[in-house]
Amino acid sequence: TIHDMTCWMMPELHPAANLRADRNFEGTLRRADGLIAVSESTKTDAVRVLGLRPEKIAVIHSGIAAPFFDVSGEAIDAVRARYSLNRAFVLFIGTIEPRKNIDMLLDAYEALPAPMRQEFELVVAGPMGWASAETAARVRSVRYLGYVPEPDIAPLTAAATVFAYPSLYEGFGFPVAQAMAAGTPVITSNVSSLPEITGDAAMLIDPRSLGELRDALSRLLLSPTLRIELAAKGRARAGAFRWEACAAQSLVFFREVAGG
Repeated sequence: TIHDMTCWMMPELHPAANLRADRNFEGTLRRADGLIAVSESTKTDAVRVLGLRPEKIAVIHSGIAAPFFDVSGEAIDAVRARYSLNRAFVLFIGTIEPRKNIDMLLDAYEALPAPMRQEFELVVAGPMGWASAETAARVRSVRYLGYVPEPDIAPLTAAATVFAYPSLYEGFGFPVAQAMAAGTPVITSNVSSLPEITGDAAMLIDPRSLGELRDALSRLLLSPTLRIELAAKGRARAGAFRWEACAAQSLVFFREVAGG
């Protein structure tokens, strides 16, 4: 399975160990009788960058865990209490690494008017990866929760007012799909697989544009009506990404490759 092509597309954003691992995997990709790509975007990049034959790559979208589709109010209240989340908040979840474009999110949040920042805090969750020391320090200057245990991720996501994910490249974009399933309106990037996964159910921005990200944050935070509209679209869109569907399509793929 090809989950993303980021080490080939953006090698400058990865440590040497990541690059070596994917380079070693390249031989396996070339020898395989069949491959699964988790998005059309990933398949297109694999064909273009590695010269793989498109006919041997099947696109099978990943799935979203069931808890994201049905988060109880009690679970949301509990996670708010556990992490002392007493204000409305904008949420980012993901490894803190250059590809996730955290500095741009921090810049956009800081560019919001002071009264808006007083009403809505920025909460960042996820393990500290290979971010620069400067980025790590900036992340810790807002509400940084660090690694969040898996059972807390769905209620934390559902508790957010807005989910912001200005990533520079995604093979599928689990956090975005999970936020849509949880009914949280999403702002994300108009690049790689993210438009494919979100359809019209998210606010898409140029991830390298401070102005677009700031304005999207402001627009969503100031408009409960727009948030409700996007949340409803997101829930409907996320319904296409169920593990049951992924498993059924994968079984067909495996049988075809095996000649059975």
